[in-house]
Amino acid sequence: MKASPYGSAYRPLLALSGLFTLGAVITLIPNAGASWPNILGYPSVCTFTPGATFACALLAAITCTIRARLVRRIPSPVFVPIAVVVLLAIGLGVSTAVWAGQKAQYADTTSAASAVE
Repeated sequence: MKASPYGSAYRPLLALSGLFTLGAVITLIPNAGASWPNILGYPSVCTFTPGATFACALLAAITCTIRARLVRRIPSPVFVPIAVVVLLAIGLGVSTAVWAGQKAQYADTTSAASAVE
């Protein structure tokens, strides 16, 4: 196997970026056996979709930024990766809040009512 011209950290970071990106895609796949639908309205592999999608995409963006800026040392404006990371973090936060509200509809309310009595 040929060595990377960018050093030993480049290939592991590239593989990690690929895994995080694959994880983001997998979370969106429909799954009829899901315990409840996601906030997009369909049952998927991950019921925390799109929050999990945002989280995986956020990790992929951070890994890509580290790989590009620190390993390859690509001279590019820093505001672009920062803007992408901030937007993905906002998406994760908003979708988590919405998910928590939706999840409450599927929570077991009978055990909470019996604990009060």
